[in-house]
Amino acid sequence: MATKHSDVVVVGGGQAAAQLVDALVRQKAGCFVTLISEEPLLPYQRPPLSKQYLAGTFDTDWLLYRPPEFYEGHAVDVRLGCRVVAISRKDQTVQLDDGTSIGYAQLALATGCRARTLQVPGADVERVHYLRTLGDVDRIRVTIKDARRILIIGGGFIGLEVAAVLVRLGHEVTVLEGEDRVLPRVVAPVVSDFFRTKHAQKGVKIVTGVKISEIREDRSGALSIHCGAGYPFPADAIIVGIGVLPNVELATDCGLECDNGIVVDEYACTTDPAIVAAGDCTNHPNALLGKSVRLETVHNAIEQAKTAAASLCGRNIAYKQTPWVWSDQYDSRLHSVGTSAQHDQHVLRGDPKSGSFSVFYFRGSRFIGVNCVNRALDFGACRRILNECVSLSAEQASDPTLDLRKLLGPGTRLAFERPWPPREQRVRPLLPDREATNDVRVSGET
Repeated sequence: MATKHSDVVVVGGGQAAAQLVDALVRQKAGCFVTLISEEPLLPYQRPPLSKQYLAGTFDTDWLLYRPPEFYEGHAVDVRLGCRVVAISRKDQTVQLDDGTSIGYAQLALATGCRARTLQVPGADVERVHYLRTLGDVDRIRVTIKDARRILIIGGGFIGLEVAAVLVRLGHEVTVLEGEDRVLPRVVAPVVSDFFRTKHAQKGVKIVTGVKISEIREDRSGALSIHCGAGYPFPADAIIVGIGVLPNVELATDCGLECDNGIVVDEYACTTDPAIVAAGDCTNHPNALLGKSVRLETVHNAIEQAKTAAASLCGRNIAYKQTPWVWSDQYDSRLHSVGTSAQHDQHVLRGDPKSGSFSVFYFRGSRFIGVNCVNRALDFGACRRILNECVSLSAEQASDPTLDLRKLLGPGTRLAFERPWPPREQRVRPLLPDREATNDVRVSGET
């Protein structure tokens, strides 16, 4: 089939892809952009899938980053339900699974991640679900209509957020975690204990130190998870949340450098000058953390996509920001900024029993990150402290009488980023009175 041509081809259907398109059509006048996504829906938010969409309080219109009119108004050629099967860097073309090819002057890869699958016998039975796409959640919602007992494998943010939703919907929920505590890679034990207690109070059973050996479905249709010599856990449905893997196959096959993600520099440029990459699928150098990381956060997708778009427009704007994330479970909001990896000291500010406290992480004398539970002011101050490399000692962090904002000079107030202002077409805001919720994890940190 004949090859069509585009100034910029964007591959992906998530936050980074949507932000790239948005930035490009605003900054590069007359730029003809093609967006290619495997999913049948326009780019949408994934984070609410495990919360508001699973609970039935958001519909698909609420999930869209931009309405169809936005893409039509900017003459973006949108290809939904299409998969790029190969990239020819020599010819500067992408080949689609329908046999068509599209030529590009520049290419942006925002291929995201896919759910990590459980590798045990029986993991392929019909009522074992993963939660990554809107289609995944639609299938889960059908299954749980008649399910009383739901087992969740994985005590990370996805698993705990799903548990919080399902127990409120009246299900009997059990979370199985392989480590000795929940959220083991991103928070201190005091934070793990707080959320474990919170879930127990709401009726969620959490079992840690579990090594799953098999999933069984007997002739009557009864489902159960077996854990070595331990007793089986019966279930009517199983949801697996054990992390994700970056989609790097296209990049690898066409010869781009990949290492736990598509390797990019601080300008989101790959080893090919005509190709940028952004979002969950990239491994980038972070000057403030002092190492290369792959981040699975909304913040990273937004900001790195802006950097990638600037590079496509011939402007070098380095991506240099401290990563931050948050998670909502019941009435508790956990904000995290920086990293807890390789810390050798942490200090507590506030009382966990009050439901409002922060944990500060230090490597030597250097402040490297914080977890804030229902303490937005601590979070806002610490984000600026880390971004601006302001000194903070363990003694100062643990002093509840010290207003951390006093350590900062005058500067621009850090507002919570939204993907963009609420659309006038919406009757309700994107997320009422809150930031856009996001999936939480820093890959390669432990």
